[in-house]
Amino acid sequence: MAKTEYVGCPLCGMNKVLRSPNREKKDRPRPEELRWPSMNLNDYFVLQVREGGGKKPGVSGKTGQGKAPGSGFHIVPSESLTLAEVLKDPVYADIVQGMKEQLIRVVKSGIETGLIAKEELI
Repeated sequence: MAKTEYVGCPLCGMNKVLRSPNREKKDRPRPEELRWPSMNLNDYFVLQVREGGGKKPGVSGKTGQGKAPGSGFHIVPSESLTLAEVLKDPVYADIVQGMKEQLIRVVKSGIETGLIAKEELI
């Protein structure tokens, strides 16, 4: 059975294929070209209200197949909140505390493993 190696982000849990038999056969980015998306916490919607775009037929004619335009779930910006907005609303205090604790755990672990130097946090 073929095995695939993944790299997982300790902050968000997103993972990406590092090495796999299929990646070697196709014109895919090399592992050194993997990039994590960055987000600006001033603009990023921490609380996201989404609505479905519905499914559309794919190229094979079967319903719900493929990446049809408009499919998936889309953020409703007028109803979503940024981190600054969530911080101001006591309704989200438990969520904010959990996010803070997770961020602190990740940073402490990064320092303990040598990934992050304390001097880099200033």
